[in-house]
Formats: sequence, C-alpha cells, structure tokens
Amino acid sequence: MSDSWLPFEQALLIENLELGQDLELISEALGRTPPDVALKMIQLYQEGAFIVMAEATFDAFVKRIRE
Repeated sequence: MSDSWLPFEQALLIENLELGQDLELISEALGRTPPDVALKMIQLYQEGAFIVMAEATFDAFVKRIRE
C-alpha cells in the first residue's frame, strides 16, 4: 500500500462497500489505486473489521436476529 490509511478513509471504504460501489469508483473517491483499495479490503477482512457475506446468507442472518 502506498500510504497508511486514516480512520475516516477506512470508514469511507467500508461505507462504499456496504453500498455496493465498485472498486474503480471507490478508488477514485479515495484517491488511491484499485490495488491499494483491494489490499486494504484484505487487511480489514483479516483483522475482522470487515466481513464478506452472500446476500442470501445475510438475509437469513437478519431473519434469525428478528425472530
């Protein structure tokens, strides 16, 4: 990665991922290269700060919580 990430940049990355934005758009918004953004996504995933879940799995999870 080119530089360290500030907390607001990490939050913006996660927010944009939650909104379903693509990697190119996110990298442009953050002023970083797509590989830098992808590496940060991997780092956040490894730290447990970010999870990846299929839509059907998420829907089932939400349904269980509401029961």
